[in-house]
Amino acid sequence: MRLFIAINFSTAMVASLARLQAELRQLPVPVKWVNPNSIHLTLKFLGEVDPARVEETGKALERATMGINPWDLEVKGIGVFPNWRSPRVIWAGVESEAPLYDLQRQVTQEYLALGFKADTFTPHLTLGRLRPGIAGGILREKLQSLANVSWGRERVTAVSLMESQLSPRGANYRPLLTLNLPIIRV
Repeated sequence: MRLFIAINFSTAMVASLARLQAELRQLPVPVKWVNPNSIHLTLKFLGEVDPARVEETGKALERATMGINPWDLEVKGIGVFPNWRSPRVIWAGVESEAPLYDLQRQVTQEYLALGFKADTFTPHLTLGRLRPGIAGGILREKLQSLANVSWGRERVTAVSLMESQLSPRGANYRPLLTLNLPIIRV
């Protein structure tokens, strides 16, 4: 199973991001757009995980969320990875209070203890992917004009262990476990 830890968004935020994608679709640049209902904030990509370890990965997420209360984040700005010379991913930025980074650090620690690799964390929401060799001139101009635009604020109240199933039409995501914040444990 291909698993990751993520924050999913409300229908209002999904609608806001779908409007942004619709605006960007007007550009004469071939982009494979992410289904707006699939847009999420990845905290940790676990990769291929044996189905026998799903319960263990869920318990690690429970431990990682201890002491994390709901908080607000803002989806703001837009950019590309890896750079403007050879853009491959179009993303929306995330500005957040400290709990996002506390949660991500705790998630990393819990999964490192289970043998998963550490990775860098750059909070973003993937909106679309470009083929190699796409020139970024008109795209760059449009995206840079949106650098300070806010797409909305969101109250983060839950974190999910997600499964990613790859298909020719793209990835399909489904939550295996969703934990509400704060978790009351007795």
